[in-house]
Amino acid sequence: MTDRAPVAHQVEGDFGKSVEGFDVRKTSLEPTSADLGTARTPVDRFFVCNAGAAARVDAGAWRLRIDGDAAGAPVLLTFEQIAELPFVEVDAWLECAGNGRRLYEHVGGHARRASAQDTHWMTGAMGMARWGGVRLADVIALAEPVDDLAWVSPAGLDVDNEDGEAVRMCLPAAKALDADTLLAVEMNGSPLSAAHGAPARLLVPGWIGAYSVKWIDRIELSTNWIPSFRADVYYRRRDPDGTDCGPATVHPVKSTLALVWEAEIPPGLTTLTGYARSGAAPITRVEWSLDDGPWERAELHPLTGRWAWTPFSLAVELGPGAHQIRTRATDATGATQPDTTPYHPNTMLWNAITPHPLVVGQPKEPTRP
Repeated sequence: MTDRAPVAHQVEGDFGKSVEGFDVRKTSLEPTSADLGTARTPVDRFFVCNAGAAARVDAGAWRLRIDGDAAGAPVLLTFEQIAELPFVEVDAWLECAGNGRRLYEHVGGHARRASAQDTHWMTGAMGMARWGGVRLADVIALAEPVDDLAWVSPAGLDVDNEDGEAVRMCLPAAKALDADTLLAVEMNGSPLSAAHGAPARLLVPGWIGAYSVKWIDRIELSTNWIPSFRADVYYRRRDPDGTDCGPATVHPVKSTLALVWEAEIPPGLTTLTGYARSGAAPITRVEWSLDDGPWERAELHPLTGRWAWTPFSLAVELGPGAHQIRTRATDATGATQPDTTPYHPNTMLWNAITPHPLVVGQPKEPTRP
């Protein structure tokens, strides 16, 4: 096996695409508009969550190493060899575990820690795309995994922490071998850009975005858990006092309006839209409430595919002044968004019912002839 593939270009502050239309949040980009499209989010409006600068990798020089104690025949694969495997597409939303982090302050009333280094996301760290590539199961099969394969640990070419550890996670074999878990090389019908993990990345649908490792160059197959900073320290479910409750994996049921915070809209009958999603099961219901009034049903606009988010819309009559609209989603397991989300020390996995503030202006005076 050879050393890791060279990173051709990696400059601090380089996100791999234009920052126009985004808020720059340290090494990440959040769309300035909360309208992220319906069936798909355009690549030029898709959020970016990086540990550092975007890696620039020559697909011709890139190699994917598959090894570990559960690899019966370790391999080093070229991009061309991977392209010979059956091509598949999966429509799936992708979302950072920290999406909605600022809601712990705005809604939960938790002051941000002065030492916090986490990306200070509002609600734009998510997007919907059609991902094209090959099944991770087909790639892993080339390394002839042993029968007691239990864990799959992908690693990327970017660096995660001060110790220089590669970004990596640890997936149970069942999720890694799921037919919808991909080694993706395309996004919305085009080759991946540097910002989104070119030449290849994982897509682990329904799970927090950290598992969908970008600029991947190694997959370790193991009979035992493979530790890393991300898997063992950061992306964990935790009680408010910090007690470890296990790895953060599946996204909980959520709904988000396609509105900026404190959106300004005109008075009268208005149609609002939003996105509901759950990593556990399809969305079956979304309800909304104006100014703490009764809950009413929103109209669902389901998309094709198990991992697609569910757009919804609601029509509401609004008079001038300040208002708030709450939405709550329910999935096929019966799980419904809770009234509150317990504090998480790393402020992730927010999914509480959120009172979204609106400012409705006075109707404009007619223009005199």
